[in-house]
Amino acid sequence: MILGRVVGQVWATRRDPRLSRAKLLVIRPHGIYEPPLGTRHLVAIDDVDAGIGDEVVVCLGLPARTSLGSNDTPVDAAVLGVVDRVELDEGQLSPAGAAPGIRRPLAAAVVTEGRR
Repeated sequence: MILGRVVGQVWATRRDPRLSRAKLLVIRPHGIYEPPLGTRHLVAIDDVDAGIGDEVVVCLGLPARTSLGSNDTPVDAAVLGVVDRVELDEGQLSPAGAAPGIRRPLAAAVVTEGRR
């Protein structure tokens, strides 16, 4: 799941028939999801009536399709809920370059040719 803010709405005159009544929102993930999603935006289907400026929780992939009641819906992201408040403990967040749950930076791997 991704935590982000709604920054816009997508308007489309032609859609897949399975999405004819769906509202599509543009979501900007929060910086704690960098680097893969930190600078990108997501387009997510909205089933909970979120609006621009709302903080939302978004799920991706199969859970997004399942949340709409069908596995064959052409959806990759869905808004699951509008967030009222977020509290983060800065001490629990990993520093840049660390893997999830590791508080130290990752060291470069040493590769030695000819050894196994």
